[in-house]
Amino acid sequence: MRFRLMMYAVMLSIAAGGLSALVAPQEAEAIPAFSRQTEKSCSTCHSAFPKLNQTGQNFRTNGFRFPEDKEWKDVQDLKHVPLSAEIEVEAEFNKDRSGNGGSNANNSQNSLLKIDEIELLAGTPLGKTGRASGYGVVNFAEGNVGIGQAYAQINDLLGATGHGLLNVKAGQFDIALPFLSHSQRVIKQRYYAQSQLGILGARDRGTVGDESEAQEFYNTAIEINGQMVGEESKDLTHRYAVGVFQPQGLNPTNNANLTNRLGDPGFYATYALNFFENFNIGAIYKRDVVNNATLGVPDAKKALDKFGVAGEAKVGPFIATLGYFRSEAVNARDLQNYMGEVLFIPDKQWVVGARVDHIDQELAQSGTRTTAMGRYNITPSVFVQAEWRVTDGLNQSTDQLRGRAFLVALF
Repeated sequence: MRFRLMMYAVMLSIAAGGLSALVAPQEAEAIPAFSRQTEKSCSTCHSAFPKLNQTGQNFRTNGFRFPEDKEWKDVQDLKHVPLSAEIEVEAEFNKDRSGNGGSNANNSQNSLLKIDEIELLAGTPLGKTGRASGYGVVNFAEGNVGIGQAYAQINDLLGATGHGLLNVKAGQFDIALPFLSHSQRVIKQRYYAQSQLGILGARDRGTVGDESEAQEFYNTAIEINGQMVGEESKDLTHRYAVGVFQPQGLNPTNNANLTNRLGDPGFYATYALNFFENFNIGAIYKRDVVNNATLGVPDAKKALDKFGVAGEAKVGPFIATLGYFRSEAVNARDLQNYMGEVLFIPDKQWVVGARVDHIDQELAQSGTRTTAMGRYNITPSVFVQAEWRVTDGLNQSTDQLRGRAFLVALF
């Protein structure tokens, strides 16, 4: 009965979204603040929200500027307030399976409908030269208020204005490859390279329960980044970043002896190459410094080396991504991760995708998570999405089945 009520509520939410499609302005786009400022559609920068194409990656690295604009606006001269909002309603179905079936099987399941998250997002270049840029996110989730990405960037320390050859960025932000990061997930399920290895983007906060649903915790960092963009689409584009960061969310937060100190920063470096506009390859290296209680010394530290390589290709309506990531571990059990993902985007209304994510642990059980998704865009800024994932292994005595349906609206 509860599951039936949940499905009725989801159908009502979808109907409400459909009504909004009839009354909302059709030029409204995903992350509308940028769209309103630049007067460009979301497809200019996104393959499928929030995944960035080459134009979107250029725009972000350039401090939210298109170089062809050549001049920007002072804050008091902006036509629109550089502020957007995102509301996400989620219906979930969870089932754990154990045993071999029949009378020995032990199955448990539950379902829930909730407002999963509300976010306020702001970002803009500052001044007519765009010498500085700012970006920030405030989110409200499960009764808590948190700061997501929040950073400032000084642009164009070298090279032509608006081309982003050399920039300096400081604050809380996504440390990852330009084309593969947690903030660009079309399939909302976290990557193992993020949640287990801590290589791609934010970490979870160590919340008790399903780690894939825990609130994300960004690292604080100072970074030098830039890009060299080819003049023609067939030319090579190089993107790089190096920085130091303060690891967070790597250890249980209920033990003071396991909390990282500000005096123990990590280091990272990334490089990505784009060629023929639709093909990317990249590499990332991170060195975390974490507390290690297994050494038996209070506040003992251990440096963990992590690296990864990935490639992505866009062929017609398909976007295929492959990645390999490896991390040392505090308990000497190195982690290896293999990930493959395919998105099919036949038109502006539909996105269908699947991901297989596998993790190997030395001297411990490995795990595989398979996720399938489908999305329907009601308007350019309102969509419904469903996901189904199956998790096998990874130190679990049960197989986990998770169904998710989302209604996402951006304003």
